[in-house]
This record gives sequence, C-alpha cells and structure tokens, in this order.
Amino acid sequence: MKKVVNFLKEFGPAIAIVALPAITFAAIPPPGGFVGSGAPQAPISSMAGVLTSLCAVFTWIFIFLLVLAGIFILIAAFKYLTASGDPEKVKSAGTMLIYTAVAVGVALLARAIPFVVANFLGSSVAGFTC
Repeated sequence: MKKVVNFLKEFGPAIAIVALPAITFAAIPPPGGFVGSGAPQAPISSMAGVLTSLCAVFTWIFIFLLVLAGIFILIAAFKYLTASGDPEKVKSAGTMLIYTAVAVGVALLARAIPFVVANFLGSSVAGFTC
C-alpha cells in the first residue's frame, strides 16, 4: 500500500494532467447528436463496424500511451538532472525510462492488434485499414 501511495504522490499530477482532457472530451456529444426517443441505434451492425470500433479504441490507447510516455520521459530526465550523483535517484530515473520503453512497446502493440484481427478474420475484411 505504501508503494501505491508513493506512486500517487510522485505521479499523481502527471496522471491528472493526462486524464483531464480525456474526461473533457468524453462529455462532447456525438456528431449526429443524442437520440431523443425510441430505441438506441446500434453502431455496430457488421464485421466492418466491429473493426472500425476496434480501430478507434486502439487508436485512442495508442495516443494516450504515447502522451503518457512523453510525460514520463520528461520526469525521468528531470530526475537525472536533479540527482546530483545520488545513486538511488539515478536508479529511479533509469527504472522510469525502462517502464517508459515498455509503455511505448504496448502502444505499438495496440496499433498492431486491429491489423492482426483483420487478417485473422479472413478475406472478407482483408481490405480494412485503420
């Protein structure tokens, strides 16, 4: 529990800066507006709809992880600059850079998943591109 509290003390402001725009954009109504009455329209009615939705989700994950990785790189650079030769701070900054590299790898994986799914589903959606 102490590690979680320390993590939130250290990275809480950076997480809030990244999460605030996401919360703000979530409140924007869809382009066609909200459906006023009747049954809600199903946005996914075919395999192409499923792939388009997957593409949108993974694109947002990709963008979020790259922004987060950039913030972590800046924080790690600041830790290196302010370490003053303290081995513990240098090690902490190095660990943070390793975690950032993993985040970029996950972001690239999130970008590749829709293409893998499209190829797995066969030739009926082979022309699909994100």
